[in-house]
Amino acid sequence: MRFLLVIALLNIFSISIFAQDKLLIAPFSIVNGDTFFIADVPEVAVLAFKDKEEHKKYYILKKRVLKVYPFAMSAKEKLMSIQKGLDSIPKRKHKKRYTREVAKWVKEEYAEQLKNLTMSEGKILVKLIYRETNTTSYEIVKSYRGRFNAFFWQSMAKLWDNNLKTEYDPVNNREDMLTEHILIQAKLEGKFE
Repeated sequence: MRFLLVIALLNIFSISIFAQDKLLIAPFSIVNGDTFFIADVPEVAVLAFKDKEEHKKYYILKKRVLKVYPFAMSAKEKLMSIQKGLDSIPKRKHKKRYTREVAKWVKEEYAEQLKNLTMSEGKILVKLIYRETNTTSYEIVKSYRGRFNAFFWQSMAKLWDNNLKTEYDPVNNREDMLTEHILIQAKLEGKFE
């Protein structure tokens, strides 16, 4: 008898420990006698690598993308700011002066940091600028600094095995698809806004 009393007290004590303050009932539906719980589950992207070498290249790409993505975001914000400034200037002569001043400032601000990028990081940056602005780097230079400057910088990029006309295509290009996956994961982890 004493044993049953101890068991009953333990059961009552354990129920009070595990009791919830608020009872949560998940939405569900019953179909043909089966109960299905309804919930929004975040999408999970599963990457499959061909071999260990591709897996290794993915982590190298991830390191590079996370390094240059802040530059692409900064470029996007700066381009929006420049366009806003240009829209408020009525005369063409003043617009040219404004773009020269901005180009000088950008060069002073970012030249040293961009010089430290590797060739691979530079290629990734060109693609990420396209991703963020939906405009190639060549078109950006051409619209703000003119055809001659765009041609000059495109020629310089070609010398270093880059192309300012490169577009970002995550649907048809595997590296761009992996880049997109890296960026989505980084945003979910709170690394970028």
